Amino acid sequence: MNANELIDKVSNQTAKRVVTELERHRLVKARQLDSFKKTEKILYEYPDLKQNGVVPELCSLVEKALKRVESDPYYDLIELKYFKHWTHECIAEYFNVDVSVISKRRTKLIDAMRPIIFAQDFIRELYDM
Repeated sequence: MNANELIDKVSNQTAKRVVTELERHRLVKARQLDSFKKTEKILYEYPDLKQNGVVPELCSLVEKALKRVESDPYYDLIELKYFKHWTHECIAEYFNVDVSVISKRRTKLIDAMRPIIFAQDFIRELYDM
């Protein structure tokens, strides 16, 4: 087994455990949220999850996903929107752009993060499985 296959295998196993744990803690409902919405929900819950040490595998995946997008010029949008609960209007003012820009950039950031946090769901949705 090469390194990429091993990474894929471990990622899939971790994703399964994370989803199971999230369902057990009733943080997500099985098959009712797509990976985009689940990623947003997890980002809203992330500060509390990290502080309380709940679901460490999930926190690790969120940190990996955040690292993936940290070079994006709108990276601060994640903290402002999901951790500080700012409105799109306030965030747009912070960045000195139109609200529509914030909405598009938020979508772009979440789209980049969701394959890491919810790999199985993302693949299932991608191939309509």
